[in-house]
Amino acid sequence: MNKKLLLLALGLPFLLNAQKSARPDIQPAQGLLLTPNVEHFTEKQTDSISSNSVMTSKSSTKRGTSTSYNFIQIGNTYYDLQTNASIGRRIMLLPNGKVSAVWTTSDNKTIGFPNRGTGYNFYDSLAWFPSPIHTPRLETSRTGWPSLGVNGNSEWVMGHDATLGGFVKSTNSSIGSKSWTSSSAVLTQINKRPIWGRVANNGNYFHCVANYSDSGAIGEKRAPTINGVFAPMTYSRSTDGGVTWSTQHMLLPGYDSSRYVSGGGDQYAIDVRDSIVVIVSGDIHEDVAMWKSTDNGLTFNKTIMDTFNYSPYRDTMVFVGSPFVCDGSLDVIIDKSGAAHAFWGVTNVTKRNKSADSSFFSPAQSLLAYWSENTPLTQFIAAGSQFPIDPNPDLNVGGLSDTTYSVYPGTYAPRQANFLLRDGSSATLQGARLTNTALLRSPSAGMDNNGNIFVSFSLPVAGDVDDAFCNFRDIMMVHSTDNGLTWERPIDITKIAGSEEDFGCVAKKVDNFVHLIFQQDESTGTNLSNRAGDVSLIGDNGNYIMYAAVPVSKILDGTIGNSYTKIDKVINSKEIFIVSQNQPNPFSSNSEVLIWLENQADVTLEITNMMGQVISTQTYSEMSAGNQILKINGDALTTGIYFYTVKTSTNSVTQKMMIQR
Repeated sequence: MNKKLLLLALGLPFLLNAQKSARPDIQPAQGLLLTPNVEHFTEKQTDSISSNSVMTSKSSTKRGTSTSYNFIQIGNTYYDLQTNASIGRRIMLLPNGKVSAVWTTSDNKTIGFPNRGTGYNFYDSLAWFPSPIHTPRLETSRTGWPSLGVNGNSEWVMGHDATLGGFVKSTNSSIGSKSWTSSSAVLTQINKRPIWGRVANNGNYFHCVANYSDSGAIGEKRAPTINGVFAPMTYSRSTDGGVTWSTQHMLLPGYDSSRYVSGGGDQYAIDVRDSIVVIVSGDIHEDVAMWKSTDNGLTFNKTIMDTFNYSPYRDTMVFVGSPFVCDGSLDVIIDKSGAAHAFWGVTNVTKRNKSADSSFFSPAQSLLAYWSENTPLTQFIAAGSQFPIDPNPDLNVGGLSDTTYSVYPGTYAPRQANFLLRDGSSATLQGARLTNTALLRSPSAGMDNNGNIFVSFSLPVAGDVDDAFCNFRDIMMVHSTDNGLTWERPIDITKIAGSEEDFGCVAKKVDNFVHLIFQQDESTGTNLSNRAGDVSLIGDNGNYIMYAAVPVSKILDGTIGNSYTKIDKVINSKEIFIVSQNQPNPFSSNSEVLIWLENQADVTLEITNMMGQVISTQTYSEMSAGNQILKINGDALTTGIYFYTVKTSTNSVTQKMMIQR
């Protein structure tokens, strides 16, 4: 499906045709990161085995508390793309405080990464396995995208066969053992290439949700069209521990051409608790939906958590406004009462005319959506505005064209961009694009026995940029202390200056700690996304896989991480109103904003500057439902970037505008 990115560079829009493609030494770590009585994180202190063999953390200079954090390196990888959207199940809290973790690894940077596979480490409640300089894979064949679980007294890992399709199941001899045995690929299909699996189990019941490669490369297995859906999401089920699969590549009820046109890799998540199986899926041109089974996957019922009013999407459609949609990155967790809680990154889509190439989505959006069976309304529980990502006033962009550009605020740049550097010289640099997701992306959720829910996500941060002036990402976290009824302010968990932390994954079970892993790098973005896989640009030690045990007590009392103002909950329901970009933009005198009101409402239009100061406020009483035009007068404003916010009593939408004289 052909899609475009709607991008902003210092307030100016740049558009890109972008197909959402089928998704492409170390010292021994001793002990847990923290113990319950440790009051603060401390800066990482470690000696290198050899020069450049260990990443040294730097003190943070970001907003919030001044404490810098220490994390544990448990492995590394030259292959640095851990997911295209949803992160999956990659870390487990086991009995007696033991922890297992997996990731996609490659122990060398040979072109094509022929040694790609599953990296593994284990914490026995005293220490992790010593991390080798270059983490080898578990399997003997090229795999990727592993899921991790336990069945009886052993652990299992399932990753996809990247060449032929299907999934390789590896099992160790006992929990924590380094001795692994891999099976032949299962769930293979003739002339098809199922990959990107997400697997979870309850004992011998194994559940796999997957997708297909839809690359048109010569000689590559193509994706099928099933029930009118190209490259659909499918479900498979085993009742004998993943040895045989009685259900293979089935389409879930309601997943057909009445609501879907095509599927996409990594745009789904799964959780299993006892006999309950929950699968969630979403993308920018489809519903955010949940399928729930209470009989170990024998039957499923579908619930649409957030409706996309233009399903099934067609290129000839025209949208009203810019509806909020899922960016394709989701997670789901089941609480002890059996209720499902779902989370996803949010973006906007626009479709202004019937031409096939006029569909745009905005990666500059940064909202985290939440829905649960306890309170079945979509809410925004975190926003990028709580972690300001201000454009760098010293960064100027020049030489832009339809193939070379930079975007707001240097965070996404899939191709090369010509930058005017602070010293006046120019350089062609790579920006930091991380696949086709929003700024706030890849939520991962865990829960403790008290009903506290903890959700990590990835977000770029202001004031921390690389040599290309692209913002580094941190792992943030938002939490609820009442099983999702209300949510506290989000915090910056990693907070390490001069490095990027991304692809965070939280263990589903939380004890006195939230256990998570993430990938750390000293440059923004990924080599595969930003540098066309040029292995010569990969550092000697690749990327680092880090582990953190974040004390729950510190999260609950607000004494850890960077804390920001809590946002009011926003309901993304049929009552929401949608605001288009003001036109013209940039402008010097007058501009207009088109809005759509589902019901009669009092409307306020507020103009603020880059410092958040309110410049002017206009009130419109009892505006009728339907389309309305609000007028903005810029005669009193100087050249620069401003924001306008359209509000009703229940909702608000903010957009950026530019005055140019």
